[in-house]
Amino acid sequence: MKPKHYLVVGASSVAGQKALEAIRLKDADARITITTSKDNTGGSTPSNSAQGDADQTRLSSAVETTVYGINLAKPETIRSIKAQLAHPVDTLVFCPAFGMVGYPAELAPMNDVEACFDFSVRPLLALIDELNPQLTLGFSSYYWLKSLEIAYGSMAFAKYALEKLAVENPNHIRVVRAGLFPSKSLRAICLLIQRGLQKENFPGATALKADWKASGLGFADYFTQFAQGYEKADLARHLTAPYRGTEDKDLVRAVGAALESNAKAIINIVGDSLWHEDSLDNVPDFMARNQAAFALAESFDIRHRHIA
Repeated sequence: MKPKHYLVVGASSVAGQKALEAIRLKDADARITITTSKDNTGGSTPSNSAQGDADQTRLSSAVETTVYGINLAKPETIRSIKAQLAHPVDTLVFCPAFGMVGYPAELAPMNDVEACFDFSVRPLLALIDELNPQLTLGFSSYYWLKSLEIAYGSMAFAKYALEKLAVENPNHIRVVRAGLFPSKSLRAICLLIQRGLQKENFPGATALKADWKASGLGFADYFTQFAQGYEKADLARHLTAPYRGTEDKDLVRAVGAALESNAKAIINIVGDSLWHEDSLDNVPDFMARNQAAFALAESFDIRHRHIA
């Protein structure tokens, strides 16, 4: 049997690094290709990724091939990936996520939502159409919890769109939905939320700011505790173990579960608890109230002749 070929887009992110670990644990013979926005002379091309680029030395032990110069903000570089691959792609792992955050999703303006989809959703669909992988894996979050509702902005709609695609095509697309875990993205989100709080420029900001000041914590620590409190309370019925905050190591187990042939569309991970879902039963009211953004998220489908 020929080795499976995995393409990991966004391998420098925490999700990408943990996906590489999971692939190697599950498939010792795997062929792995990663993409980077760096060029192959040591320079780099501009990128909108909040994750930054891979430290190639750190990743080299888990990578056979690197495709250089891939900037998701430039569709022409996405179209160049296939020509640089030595083998057809069996599994595509798509990690990048970039969009305006720091305000409630209900208030996300369409220009922010469109820009978010241009980076976080449309490139994924373009790659599926171009490469026709047997399986595609993406990443989501608990965007409907109160802690993220007030802060996740345009990203909530991108995550919903990915989950909808997975639920509609569970044999071809799966999503790991993870609890809050430490990352560059989380630090960036916390910074933007803090700026919004200082200006008190969205509903609930004044009360949240007062609660933060009373805690005596730095904002990143405060927001992590705030968000994890909602996870513990609102996800309690799903938890299979005592609650603890999610760590990046937990993603390895979740990605491994997502790669199993019998996995459902959505693989949830919160600390030691892992569970599967195959439907999106309750659309958050706050998302539906942003009618244009929600309509865009609902509009995406897979119309490739080999999929769906």
